[in-house]
Amino acid sequence: MELSIKRCSYVAASFMIAVGLIYSVAAYFESAEFNVELGAQIETMFFTTAAILYFPLGVWMLKNGFNSRAPYVMAIIGSVALIGLYIASRMISLPVVGKQDDVGILDISSKILQVAIIVVSSILIPKLKKEQVHPIV
Repeated sequence: MELSIKRCSYVAASFMIAVGLIYSVAAYFESAEFNVELGAQIETMFFTTAAILYFPLGVWMLKNGFNSRAPYVMAIIGSVALIGLYIASRMISLPVVGKQDDVGILDISSKILQVAIIVVSSILIPKLKKEQVHPIV
């Protein structure tokens, strides 16, 4: 196996785990405000859910990333969706949370890492050989 594929896989997994940590911190800060508004509670649940999804996907990349393209495809889809939702929340008034106008270091960090996940995963997918993918029987 090519060394660059291993490195890219480890980089992608590290970025996934880092984004999971960022979303965990965001959920903690959102919940620490003791805001009982429905919008704040939904944001806390959303950040927690995103963190919970990013962690196992990153671990999957570390454990079985060379045998399947699936974690990389899922990482691209999830990251694109979260970036799109973030942009939408800054441009239009979304139900429950409204139009957001705050941009913080956690926002910027997560979006940079998510773009990096998309780029690295997009590079890896064609490099993983078709015979490396084992269907579940």
